[in-house]
Amino acid sequence: MQFQLRPARLVSILMLIALFNVYVFANGAMSSSTKVLGRLVTTSNRPILVNGGEAVTGTVILSGAQLATPTANPAVVEIGNIASVSISAGSLVSLSFDPASVTVRVAAGDATVATAEGVKGVVLDAAGRPVLPKSPAVPSSISRAEGLGIAGIAVGGAALIWAIIAHNRANDARDSAAAANAAAASLASQLASLRTCLAGQTTSPLKLCTSF
Repeated sequence: MQFQLRPARLVSILMLIALFNVYVFANGAMSSSTKVLGRLVTTSNRPILVNGGEAVTGTVILSGAQLATPTANPAVVEIGNIASVSISAGSLVSLSFDPASVTVRVAAGDATVATAEGVKGVVLDAAGRPVLPKSPAVPSSISRAEGLGIAGIAVGGAALIWAIIAHNRANDARDSAAAANAAAASLASQLASLRTCLAGQTTSPLKLCTSF
């Protein structure tokens, strides 16, 4: 028995195939346009582990990837123009991201995420709890130096104040001594004049002595 297709049925089948191809192409183009990819950057191009395999700078990172950094080798994952994830050395993290959010799950070590405006970024610990950003630690040597510097300024300021007070007191003492010496000299001069005047009172009439 010979199977024959009518022209109308053939045209319908061809149109159905064409519509199916257009749908698949459009769906694939839409998926590729909204898909976000990450790019790995390692220190001095030294390798880290991505999903168990070695990877270096330039490796494409997909959402859901697990990254492990060696003890002395941190890494950064640049996720398009929406976020940047910094992974400390000796860490094990997994990344989940899309155009609107980035989630970093830290199983060991430490990681931070910086996102563009409008993109939500969160870092979770091994128990799934949000990790608060850490303030940069100040080296103890710097803190000690700053403390010594502040203490030195305080001691120097106190010494300067005491030196000014002592200087003023010394000036006051010199002024007082000079005034006392001047008063004593004036008194001695007046007494000498009085003695001279009194010594001349031998005849009448008496002369008024006005030395004081």
